[in-house]
Amino acid sequence: MDWKVFFKRTIVLVFLFSVAIHLLLLIGFGGMTLFKGRVAKMPFTAERISADKIIEAVAPPTEESSNQENNMTDPLKQEEAPSSVEDSAPPLEMMTIPGGANWAPAVPRDVKASPTGVLGGTGTGTGKGTGKGGGIVAGVKLFGVEVKAKKLGVIVDISKSMQKYTPQLAAEIFEKFPDADVIFTNGGGMMDWPEALKKFNDQVEEEKKKAKETKKDYRGPTKMEKPALSRFNGSEAADWVPIRGSKINHESYRGLKEDYPELYDKLSKRGNAWFVSSFQDANAVYLAFQELIKRKVEAIYWFSDFDCPVEGKEAEKVAADIKENQIEVILHSPRGLPKSSSLKAAEPWAMQIQAKLVPTNL
Repeated sequence: MDWKVFFKRTIVLVFLFSVAIHLLLLIGFGGMTLFKGRVAKMPFTAERISADKIIEAVAPPTEESSNQENNMTDPLKQEEAPSSVEDSAPPLEMMTIPGGANWAPAVPRDVKASPTGVLGGTGTGTGKGTGKGGGIVAGVKLFGVEVKAKKLGVIVDISKSMQKYTPQLAAEIFEKFPDADVIFTNGGGMMDWPEALKKFNDQVEEEKKKAKETKKDYRGPTKMEKPALSRFNGSEAADWVPIRGSKINHESYRGLKEDYPELYDKLSKRGNAWFVSSFQDANAVYLAFQELIKRKVEAIYWFSDFDCPVEGKEAEKVAADIKENQIEVILHSPRGLPKSSSLKAAEPWAMQIQAKLVPTNL
């Protein structure tokens, strides 16, 4: 056989090439099998961590971060620190007024309150207030009593026996509180209208009976109109008894318009002055308090001799509204009030609201 011819045949060449390829593959897979399991392993194993559990690496603290951490505050408890101007202000401390006052913000601890007489309280007034710029302002002395309210309401009795004090009162009030809301009354009592009307009618009948027995004509009033609040610069004021005066028996007097014409003209030009109509026996000062409370005053100054009763549902409602709105009330009698008993019938009511008393007389 000719081997050279044999190996030159195509089929033999393909066969030999195939055998060579298979040998190479056999050697390659055999090597992998021989060295399997001999690869070096890492000296630690990975731990499986759940997806919802994240571990964060924490960098070692530096001196700068430690200082920042000491100065950092909880954003939920304290807002950003104020400016350098505000940092220089004294520390603030909330103080409590006997009876309360919703207009009273914090004041510096080093601001001392002036002692005043307070019924039913501690005897020391600690009223507080802020100016338009937000800074702390000192209280205004009104007849010797410190008032820190920005909005003042005033109730003044200008009945016959009290009218002579009106010029002095108006001068100081309008000097200290030019925008004060002022309401004038005839007398200084509070009594429910049905009770006041019944008492008035019973008194009229008694006077008529006495006049008949002495064979004299009864010249007093026979009817008392229900009190109402009216503007001082309106036409009704000119016909109000304390303004126009009266010439009936013991009530005879000239009136505010004739005795103090300049003061009357000034009051007539004010847009925030009112009066409570009807007679003194109506005892309707509660209408004045209701109006001032409605106008959101922060303190009420009440000038009266406090000889009239302060009682009934209307008076109790006023006291409740004063406490609810935390309004400071200052009571002033021309006799002065060295003792709480000087308030006479008004004392129980005044103690409910822990009213301040002006100690000096006029």
